[in-house]
Amino acid sequence: MTTLRDELVADATHLDHVLLQLSVIDWCGHDEFIFFVDNLVNETQKTLNIADVKIHLFTDIFAGVMPLLPRYISILDLDTGFSIEDVAQLKSGLIVFQHTDISDYKSSVVNLVSPLFKGEKLIGAINFNGMQARDSTSVFISSFCQSIANLVQRNLRLMDNELQCALSVETASKSQQQFHSLAFFDALTGLANRRLLNQKIDMHYEAAINNQVIGALLFIDLDYFKAINDSLGHAVGDEILVEVAQRLREIQGDQDLISRLGGDEFVILLPDLSENPMHAEQHANLFAEQLIERISQPYLYKGQALYIGASIGVTLFPSKDQETADLLKQADTAMYQAKSNGRKKVTFFDVKMQRKADKRLHIYNCLKSAIAKNELFLHYQPQHMVQSGEIIGVEALVRWHLGGKQQISPAEFIPIAEETDLIIEIGIWVLQAACRQFVEWQLQGVNVPQLSVNVSTRQFHDHNFVDSVLMVLDETGMDPMQLNLEITESVVIEHAEDAIRKMTDLKNIGVSFAVDDFGVGYSSLSYLKRLPANELKIDRSFIQGIPYNVSDMAIVEAVLAMAKHMGFNVTAEGVESRQQLEFLQRQQCSFYQGFYASKPLTGENLALYVRRQQG
Repeated sequence: MTTLRDELVADATHLDHVLLQLSVIDWCGHDEFIFFVDNLVNETQKTLNIADVKIHLFTDIFAGVMPLLPRYISILDLDTGFSIEDVAQLKSGLIVFQHTDISDYKSSVVNLVSPLFKGEKLIGAINFNGMQARDSTSVFISSFCQSIANLVQRNLRLMDNELQCALSVETASKSQQQFHSLAFFDALTGLANRRLLNQKIDMHYEAAINNQVIGALLFIDLDYFKAINDSLGHAVGDEILVEVAQRLREIQGDQDLISRLGGDEFVILLPDLSENPMHAEQHANLFAEQLIERISQPYLYKGQALYIGASIGVTLFPSKDQETADLLKQADTAMYQAKSNGRKKVTFFDVKMQRKADKRLHIYNCLKSAIAKNELFLHYQPQHMVQSGEIIGVEALVRWHLGGKQQISPAEFIPIAEETDLIIEIGIWVLQAACRQFVEWQLQGVNVPQLSVNVSTRQFHDHNFVDSVLMVLDETGMDPMQLNLEITESVVIEHAEDAIRKMTDLKNIGVSFAVDDFGVGYSSLSYLKRLPANELKIDRSFIQGIPYNVSDMAIVEAVLAMAKHMGFNVTAEGVESRQQLEFLQRQQCSFYQGFYASKPLTGENLALYVRRQQG
């Protein structure tokens, strides 16, 4: 209800149309309060014919709810817009006139300021800006402004709890939105995460059964992304991932769901392709090819173009004996096969892949305990001089008897170990066992000039690699001058400076290096000339074609000529015939190894072999 004084003021100044605004409202929420303040300010501006009305608060009581306050209300520091004297006058309840033009008092414009209190505490002021000086002398207008101030003051006090409540609701709403975002979306790319993907798979799989349509799940793994991430850093890698996500969005359909599982793995759900399985497969294949083409386009970074690719595995749904939980596993299996097929490929899942994947998983699980169960052992293949046949060393080759019975081919278990840190543990074990055997041969009087041990890429790039080699040499008593470590070209290409530093550190104590499988990788001469290596090993794939494959023979000749000029010894791997050895003799190759001389032997049999060779 309005006071009698308010009514008298309104009547005397002919402000009847504002009278209804001079009431205290039982607020139902801050939206009503905003409407009230907007209406009150607009009516006051029109009635008094002034420029604007500003409500300044000198307290932080509403600081937490500023987004909820009307646009006419703002927080103002005490030292902004008001002097100490002005504030003192406000506290005394006086209205301060701030003249903007004193040359002509009758036409000058002033700002009328009225204080706002909460109890005895001054909390703010209302500025009636742009009032004619002559109007400000009117008792009725002055009283009206004070009435407006009292009204705002009362309603601010009443709205305090309402605003705080509204803020709590809004904060809770934002927290709920943030929780939903964190729970169902990837923080880096904004794509759906695994949790949301699984929900959508369940929903669309059921819909596909009910509607008798075929959908597809595409598992995407980026090719060569790790090289960029490792060489340029995770920040650049993250930028690439964000760009990939954007490119995927550009070609997605309205119903398609794109998700990021983590790392450089993305999954796309295509819920409704066709009622015809063949048409669905064609559509999914075409879409996957478009994805590869789009992802493979260059990414610009500091003026240079970076290139990656994508390998995609696809599984169609629903199908016989398939459950929703199988889809990701099937698509992942197909993606792995796509990588094995040469990368930047699309491969569809079939049951044979699953059996192969199950076998890989079984091998991996068994391999984790192979060392503890003493199932790993070594064979040694002799290495000979090409011209004289004299033995110059042996290469240690790891073998595995699963359960002491079934022998697993290194071609099966080494790639699986290389995908995980298992290869580091296995690599250290091989180095230790081979060095112990070498020292034991020496104690037995078996003269083997040099021991060669393979080092995997992951093992070489482990930050403890150099220290682990030094530890093995110290524990076994192995002479570093007789140890030769074989690395592949990829070891150097991926981290050239780190590789050269580690090789130099070990070479300084006598360890030598050979570049294994030369010719099948990058064969970068710019890196090769910087390497502190002693030897190149020509991959067996080039030797096997001799003497029938002219191209292989030409490659071997070129490698041997280049190595001679660069000061490298050369070992030819996989020599299996007299014709191959004679060709290497004519080309003045340094060393060879292969079945023509001997298959890999146990440590005991190798000792017998060396004794026979040396008479």
